[in-house]
Amino acid sequence: MADSDAKIEKLSAAIASLESQRQILGDAVVDPAIEALREQLAQLKTASSSTDERKLVTIVFADVSGFTALSETLDPEKVRELINACFDWLVPVVQKYDGTIDKFIGDEIMALFGAPVAHEDDAERALRAALEMMDAIAAFNGANGTELGLHAGINTGLVVAGQIGGHDRRDYSVMGDAVNLAARLEDASPVGEIFVGPATYRLTKQLFDFAPIASLTLKGKGAPVEVRRLLGAKTGPKSTRGIEGLRAPLVGRDEELTEIREALAALGHGQGSTLAILGEAGLGKSRLIAETRRLLPAKVTWAEGRALSYTAGMSYWLAREILLSLLGAKAGASQSEIAAALWNSLNGQSAFYPFLARLLELPMEAAAEEQVKFLSSETLRSRILEALRGYVHDCAQRSPLVLVWEDLHWCDPSSWEVLETLFPLCNNVPLLMLCVSRLEDNRVAEMLREYDGKCIRRTIRLSPLSRDESHVLVQQLLKIENLPERLRELILNRAEGNPFFVEELLRSLIDTGVIVLQEGRATAVREIQALEIPETLHGVLAARIDRLPGENKQALQRASVIGRIFQQRVLAYIYEEKARPKLQASLGELQRREFIQSREQHASETAGLERDEYIFKHAITHDVAYGSMLLARRKELHRQIAEAIETLFPGRIDELSATLGYHFERAEATERAIFYLGRAAERAKATFANAEAIGFYESAIRLIARAGEEQFRRDAARLNEGLGDVLTLAGRHDDARTAFARALDLVENAELMSRARLHRKIGFSHSLQRHFAETTREFDLADRELGEPSDKQRADWWEEKVWIQLERMHLFYWQGMVKEMRELADQFRSVIIERGAAWQRARFLKTLALSLLMDSRFQPSLECVELARRAVAASEEANNLAEAVHVNFVLGLIELFHGDLRDAAEQCGKAFKMAERTGDLVLQARCLTYRAVAYRRLDDVPRCRTEAEKTLVLAEQLKMVEYVAMAKASLAWAAWREKNEGEAEELASEALKLWHGMDDPYSMDWMALWPLIAIAFARKDIARAIEFANGLLEENQHPPPEKLSAVVRKACEEWQNGVQEEAASGLADAIKIAKELHYI
Repeated sequence: MADSDAKIEKLSAAIASLESQRQILGDAVVDPAIEALREQLAQLKTASSSTDERKLVTIVFADVSGFTALSETLDPEKVRELINACFDWLVPVVQKYDGTIDKFIGDEIMALFGAPVAHEDDAERALRAALEMMDAIAAFNGANGTELGLHAGINTGLVVAGQIGGHDRRDYSVMGDAVNLAARLEDASPVGEIFVGPATYRLTKQLFDFAPIASLTLKGKGAPVEVRRLLGAKTGPKSTRGIEGLRAPLVGRDEELTEIREALAALGHGQGSTLAILGEAGLGKSRLIAETRRLLPAKVTWAEGRALSYTAGMSYWLAREILLSLLGAKAGASQSEIAAALWNSLNGQSAFYPFLARLLELPMEAAAEEQVKFLSSETLRSRILEALRGYVHDCAQRSPLVLVWEDLHWCDPSSWEVLETLFPLCNNVPLLMLCVSRLEDNRVAEMLREYDGKCIRRTIRLSPLSRDESHVLVQQLLKIENLPERLRELILNRAEGNPFFVEELLRSLIDTGVIVLQEGRATAVREIQALEIPETLHGVLAARIDRLPGENKQALQRASVIGRIFQQRVLAYIYEEKARPKLQASLGELQRREFIQSREQHASETAGLERDEYIFKHAITHDVAYGSMLLARRKELHRQIAEAIETLFPGRIDELSATLGYHFERAEATERAIFYLGRAAERAKATFANAEAIGFYESAIRLIARAGEEQFRRDAARLNEGLGDVLTLAGRHDDARTAFARALDLVENAELMSRARLHRKIGFSHSLQRHFAETTREFDLADRELGEPSDKQRADWWEEKVWIQLERMHLFYWQGMVKEMRELADQFRSVIIERGAAWQRARFLKTLALSLLMDSRFQPSLECVELARRAVAASEEANNLAEAVHVNFVLGLIELFHGDLRDAAEQCGKAFKMAERTGDLVLQARCLTYRAVAYRRLDDVPRCRTEAEKTLVLAEQLKMVEYVAMAKASLAWAAWREKNEGEAEELASEALKLWHGMDDPYSMDWMALWPLIAIAFARKDIARAIEFANGLLEENQHPPPEKLSAVVRKACEEWQNGVQEEAASGLADAIKIAKELHYI
C-alpha cells in the first residue's frame, strides 16, 4: 500500500531528525521519543509484509463536494492543485489517529482504521477523524477562499485485507460487504453530514452523540439499514466498558482493596507513596480505581488522567489531563476558563504560570509570553518540569493528594518524564501516585518493572477471577434467576476469569436478544449452542496480535489452526525446514508476552500438557488468531497438520482419530474426514462418551450428505445405525428412530441381518416409551427379515434371533403378559443356552426372574431373588457393561419387593453408577425411582426426597410419564411426613392423573394413594378415604400384602354395607398396619 510505504518513510525521516538534534534536546528527550517511533515503524513493516487476512475494520468514505462546479470554471491543473492541497489538510487527520489511506477516488478518500494494524478502538478513531476532517475542510475553505463541503459514510465489519490486483500490479486494500455499506452510506449522506452504520454505532454510542435516521434502503442491501447521523463527541463520555444500566459490586478484589486502604490511611497521616496496579486488559484496574475513589476521605484531593491508544505520540497528553483534572476544569471548558482556574490555583506562585500555561497551550499576556518565548527546547522542557513539580508539591502540602495515571501503557514519553520527576515528591509530602497499566510489552512496562520496589513502593498484580467469583459477577450484574446452566458454562468458559470478557459476552447476549433486561433484572429467553466473540473483545485482542513482530504473529496464527493446545513438533512440521530454527525463539517470545503457556511455565495450570505442548492462555485469543486467517489458508494448514499427525504419531492413529477427523473435515478432505470421524465416534461409543460420539457421528453424516450418500452408502448406513444406538442411550428416542430409519433406507434389501437388526432397534426404542403396538410391529418385521431357523444359519444369525426374542419377553413383561413371556422363554430356552452369547444368557436369566416377579404380583420368592443374582453373576462373566447395568437394576428391583430394603437401595445405587458410565439415561431414571421407593420404605424422608427430586428432573427430560408420576408420588409421601398436607395432596393427585392418562395401566397407585388415605382419614373425611382405599384393590394394581389387603377390603365392604363406624375403625387398623409394613 502506497500510504503504508509513505508512513514508513515519514517515520524513518522523523527518527533521523531526532538523532540529528540529540545534542540540543538531550538523551532524556530523544531516547524515549525514538523508541516510540521505532515501535510504530516495526508494526508498519510487519503489516506491510503481512499475508492476506480477515480483519474487523472500520471504513471511512469521505467525499469532498464542490470540485465538479470548480472544474467548469478552472483549468484542470488548477483543479488538481486544489484537490491535492485539500487532501494535504485531510490526510494528516487520518494519520493522526493511525488510520490508513486506502485510496483516492477522484475527490473522495477511502480510509481504513484497523488495517493493516488493528487497534482496540478503531471505530472511535474513525469517528474522531471524520469530525476533525469536517473542521479541516472548513479551515481549508477559510485559508483558500473556497466553498468546498464534505460528507462521509462510516461502517465497521469483517473484511478480507491484503494484496488485490493482477499479476503486474497489486495494492493492499480491503474487500467485503462492510466496505460496500460504508460507500453506500457516503452516497446517501448530504453535504456536511456523517452517516454511521449499525456496527460502528454499537461500538461507539457511549462516546458520541447521534441522531437516528429513518431506515434507509440502500443499493445492494436486501433489507433496510438502521443508520445514525454523527453529531459530535460527548462532552462527558461514559465508559465503553460494562453494561449500560447494570452495575455489580466489586468482586474478588478484597486483598487488593486492603492494600489500597492501607495506602490511603498512610496518606491521611501525611505519608506519601506510589502504588502500581498492573494487569492485562479487562481484569478490573479501572473498576478498582473507581472503588478507591469511593473510599476517599473527605479532605483528600483527587486528580486523574487517562492516556488513550492514539495519544502515545502526542507530547504531554497524559500530563495535561492530570493538570486539567487538578484544576477542576470541566470537559469542554474554554481556554479563558482554564487560564482563570490555573491562575487562581497557583496561590501566589505566579512564577509557575507561564510554563504551565505553555504546557496547556493557553494564550498568555505579553509579560508571561516573554518568559518562554526565547527559551531553547531543552530549557523550556526543564522549566515545565520544575513548574509541575513545584505546583504538585504545593497542592499536596495544602491537602493530601492522589494522582491517578491511568493506562500508562499508552503514555507519551514527555508525560512519562513528568511522572519520573514527581516520584521523589512522595517521600516529602502527602502524595499518593496510582500508576495503572497493562502488562504490555513496551517501554512503559519495562520502566514500571525497573521502578518496582524503588520509586514504586507497592505493586498490585491483578489475577483473573476464580470460577466462583465469575459466577457471582454474572449473578450480581444480571440478577437473573433462570440463566440456563449451559449458557452460564459457555460464559464462564469463554471469559476465563476476566471481568471485561464476562461483561462483553453478557452485553452481546443482551444485544442479540438472548437475554432480555426489564426493570434492572434479566431473563434468558432462549438457549444458544455457542458464543460469538463481541467486536469489543475482538478489537482488544486483534490489536495485541497485530503488535507482534511478523514471525511471532505467523507462529501464533499457525498454532491456532492446530488447536488451543498444540504440539511444537506438529507446528514445526508445517514450517519449511529453513524456517524451523526460528520457531523456538517465536514460541519463547509468545510465552513472554503471555499469549501462550507451556507445561514448565505454569505447572498447576497446564498439568495435562505433554513436554512439547503449549496452550493459548485465553480461548478467545486463540479464536481471534484463528479467525484472522483466510479460509483458503486455514484449509491448507488443516490438511498439512493432519498429515503431520499421521506421520509423527503412527502408533497413535486410533487414539488421535478425533483430531484427524477435525482437521481433515476443515481441510475439506471428505473421504479421510469421514473415515476418521467414524473411528472417533466408535471409540467414544465404546467408552460410553455419548455426547462426543453423537457429535462425531453427526459430523461424519453431514459430510456424507454434502458429498452424496450414494458414494458412501455403506458408511452412511453404519454411521446412522451407530448414531441411533447412542441416541437411544441418551434417551433421545425420536431422533434415534429417525437415524435407524435412515440406515434402513440405505441398507440393501438382500442384507437381511442388517435389516432385522435395525427393525429390532427401532422396536426397542418404542418399548422404552411404552409404544407397545409399534414395538410389536417392529419385532415382527425383524423376525420376518431373518426368516426361519435352520441348522445352516451362522452364529451371528442365531445371536440376532435370540436378541429379538429376549426383547419380546421384556415387552410381554411391560404388558403384564406373564403367560406369553413364559411360553416364549420355554420355546427358546435351549437355543439361548446353546447358541446365545454370554450376555444374552445373563439377560435370559434376568427375564426369567422378571416373569416370576410378575407372576407373584410383585411378591417375589427366594427363587426369584436367586435367579436375579445368577443373572448378575452371568453378566459379570460376559464382561458387558451395558447389559450388566440392566441386570444389576433388576436385582435391586426384586430385592425391593422382596423386602430387602437396604440391599435394594445399595443395589440401585450401584446400578445407577454403572448407568452413569454407560450414559444410559433411561436406566438412570429407573435406578433413581426405585432407590427413592426403597428409602421411603426405610422411612428415610431426606434421602427419599433427594432421590425423587433427581428422578423428576431426569424423567421429565426423557418424557417418561410413569417415572414422573413415581417421583411425584414419592415427593407426596415426603411432604406428608413433613406435615405439608397441601403439597402432598397436590403431588399425589398429579401422580394419579399421570398414571391414569397412560394407554397401559400402571400398577403403583399405592404410592400416591396411601398419603391421600391418611390425610382424608385425619380430616375425618371417611368417605374420601374409602374412595382412595378402593383404588388399592383394583385388579391391575400391585397388591398389598395379604395381612394389609384383607383389612382394607373388609373396611371397604363395611362402608359399602353402611356399617360406617366399623369401616372407620377398620380403616384406622389398615393405616396402622400400612405404617408397620412401611407403605406409609
